[in-house]
Amino acid sequence: MKTKYLAGALLLSLGFAAASCSDDDYSYATGDIVSSISTGDAVVTATTAVTEGNVLGLSSYSSSSYEVGVYYSTTSDPAAGKKQTGSYDTASGAVSATISGLTKGQTYYYATYVTLQGKVTKFGETKNFTTTDARIATADAASITSTTAVIGGVADASADQINAGSTTVEYGLRLSDSQDGVVENTGDEYVVTSAEKSFSVTAKGLLPAHTYYYASYFKMGSSVVLGDVKSFTTQSKAMEYVDLGLSVLWAKYNIGAESESETGRLFGYGDVTGLLTSDYNGYYANADISQTENDVVNAIHAAIDGEATMTSFLPTQALYEELINGTTQEWTEVDGVSGVRFTGKNGNSVFFPAAGYRSEQTVSEEGEQGLYWTGNVSTINGDYAKTLCFGSNGATIGNSERHLGLAIRSVRQPEPVFELAVDNSKIIYGDIENNGRLRIEIFNLYGAGTAANPPINVQQLKFSKNMIVTFTLSGIEAEGVDCYGGLEYADESWDPSLWSAFNSKYDCHVTGNGTYTVWMETGGVTAEGANVFTIDIDGLHTALGDGINNVKAEINSIKFDVEDSQMQYYVDNSKVLFNSKDGEGIDGRIEIYNEYGDTKGAGVDVSDLSFSGYQIITYTITGIDGNLIEGASKNYPTELSYATPSWWPSWWGNETHDAVGSSVVTGDGTYTVFAPLDANPCAGAVVWCVEIYGLWKELVDPSLVKVNIDSVVIPGKK
Repeated sequence: MKTKYLAGALLLSLGFAAASCSDDDYSYATGDIVSSISTGDAVVTATTAVTEGNVLGLSSYSSSSYEVGVYYSTTSDPAAGKKQTGSYDTASGAVSATISGLTKGQTYYYATYVTLQGKVTKFGETKNFTTTDARIATADAASITSTTAVIGGVADASADQINAGSTTVEYGLRLSDSQDGVVENTGDEYVVTSAEKSFSVTAKGLLPAHTYYYASYFKMGSSVVLGDVKSFTTQSKAMEYVDLGLSVLWAKYNIGAESESETGRLFGYGDVTGLLTSDYNGYYANADISQTENDVVNAIHAAIDGEATMTSFLPTQALYEELINGTTQEWTEVDGVSGVRFTGKNGNSVFFPAAGYRSEQTVSEEGEQGLYWTGNVSTINGDYAKTLCFGSNGATIGNSERHLGLAIRSVRQPEPVFELAVDNSKIIYGDIENNGRLRIEIFNLYGAGTAANPPINVQQLKFSKNMIVTFTLSGIEAEGVDCYGGLEYADESWDPSLWSAFNSKYDCHVTGNGTYTVWMETGGVTAEGANVFTIDIDGLHTALGDGINNVKAEINSIKFDVEDSQMQYYVDNSKVLFNSKDGEGIDGRIEIYNEYGDTKGAGVDVSDLSFSGYQIITYTITGIDGNLIEGASKNYPTELSYATPSWWPSWWGNETHDAVGSSVVTGDGTYTVFAPLDANPCAGAVVWCVEIYGLWKELVDPSLVKVNIDSVVIPGKK
């Protein structure tokens, strides 16, 4: 086992040597690793006994290389009597052996043993027990919350039978996470000194939605009379989380607590039960544990996360460093409990009680020191793991031996934000870059002021599919405005990003005052935060001149990861036709709906078609390859034809068929056409077709051509 010697004025002033608040001043001494053997109590009846013991140092060895158990005798030398082999728990070092066929009222001497390689036997200390038929009853658990329960028992034996010569009886209760753990005493033990036969205690620091086993007992020396083992399950309770303006949310109170001033449970590093108290480091995790099976927060997240979609976990060292650097700290009291309050720049705060630390069963420095596990082991010495450490003199990152019991505070990623709040009083707009464009600056790390005073919470800017921004322009007094606007965006890593070309499906067509939509897709790469987040409207300043000063801009919504069902319009492909445009035998037409064509009355129902902005149609066409006349061009411009029942907004492309959103069909394949349909909402349709110019006349057999509308994407769909 390794021993650590600490030096330094800070540690001397704090007066502890097992838990450190300093990364400096280390010296280490390494001694031989030896087995430690101890004999525990014995749970007795009139004719049986279950002996308890502990052996350290066997966890890394094969079970075939050792034997454990108990020697027992009616004389003072257990080795002169009989041997009973037992079981070994590698997680705790507990040795348990069951002896039967004993004599009622007889005193037996016993000692835990371990035999190595069948040759060397070592013993724990010698103890004795007396068999008895005295009994004790275990009461049902009551007042069960998420972290507490009242448990107790009732003795049916007289005081002199239990503890001769005394009217004060030593009662107690054992609590563990298994029935065997109660018998072997590998959990919490509550000692009750009382002259009454009925007694109870409140078990605290329990884990929510966790099943515990418990039993009452009374003692005669090392003899333990155990009541029936019973169980209860704690309640679930959603943890309250606080947004400090950092990358994660911080829990309002500790694991095992129900208020911010409660210490909660003190855990060994990586002990997901919270029940291990051994000072042997080999029983604890020796690698980083955050978000692993050794992370107790991760293990109980379903019990504390409620309806949240994000999972709670143990903070890493980096997250604690962010907490320290991103907040102010104040040594204060809550409900008479000393600790540190961490206050974020947004004014929100969390209180960490000075929980001290536990070495085996003894808690030290409570009210003076705060020590909280991170999820990382020390890179200097593996016997230690990194901790948040604080006192009245401030907070830092330190190191503590892994066997110590420290408090745990959980964190959680913020819930996905699907619509980002915007403070329009903080957006900046105008010809900011003197390039003739109107720029609406939402956030720009290098811009005119939104970096210092952002109108959005940039930490909440996270999406993995798309982002859709709707905005309104007013104060445009000129006629004939004809500009395109689009997003300029780059996340903190510069990928994904979008730099508008002002003629793509992600842009908007600005024709005057109105509400517009611009958007982007990530291509499956998650965007987080922003370096640049603006909307540019190309040429608007040039078009308006000094009139640009009258223009007002307002962000209506910023939506993330909008589902396809919210952006797409359903098209029944069984009602879509491929025919000759206007029956002239020249151009091909994909007819979705045409009041004057073959789909009237039998085409797609467009009564619920309603949107504002771009319409983007992706379709697949087959039956062209191998079905063209000799000398065919194999180059067919395609574009959208659309008109609402009022005939405006509408889109008819242009005479050269190279307008915004057009494409060229060259054979079988999947293609996209789109069109800007101005700012006014489009509702319904009288004409809704995709024209494929020149194709019909070059087909050998038009009946072989098949079309399928893959999607109709309407980013501004209402």
